[in-house]
Amino acid sequence: MSETYSKNYFEKYAALTLTKILHVNEHEIIQSDKPDLRIPILDFGIEVTQAITPEEAVADMKKPLYALLDMNPFDHQNDNIPHVIEKINNAILRKIDKSKNYEQYHSNGLYIFSHCHNIQQSELYIYLQSLDFSSFFYRYIFINCITNIYCFDYITKKLTSTSFHKSELIAMNIESLIYDQTCAKKRRKIILPKTS
Repeated sequence: MSETYSKNYFEKYAALTLTKILHVNEHEIIQSDKPDLRIPILDFGIEVTQAITPEEAVADMKKPLYALLDMNPFDHQNDNIPHVIEKINNAILRKIDKSKNYEQYHSNGLYIFSHCHNIQQSELYIYLQSLDFSSFFYRYIFINCITNIYCFDYITKKLTSTSFHKSELIAMNIESLIYDQTCAKKRRKIILPKTS
């Protein structure tokens, strides 16, 4: 079976991580649109995006990256952390512009795949503390840094971290790949032949 990665994959993966972060069951998270994830029991809507642009995500140059990593196929191990933070900032700005089209919940969140495992919590905190918008749609910003997912509360300015064990990452990757293979929602995919 070929492995595929589309927005469906990342939305499913985000949902699986949020079960642990928000202490909800998987069936309580509904994959939808505008926002991508809805958790009615918490009156919470979460939009999912990536620090890289959609064009970068589907570019042929990214295929070797996905092919090499079975556990977390979106970790580029970037040592240029200011560049990664700039990409995160660009993702936030893109989603602020689009947020006027999203359904509003009691809590609104933005979940960003950083595609980088080696961002230090202190570096991320300095950046997130510096965000200063007069009107900000998202109360919570989730930053997926592979083994750790950080949640920043824009109102209280608190940053919390949830860690994931290697076995959890592998299981979530497999479940998200299966979902992407079988999901009826059609999206442009990165398709890789199964390596033996």
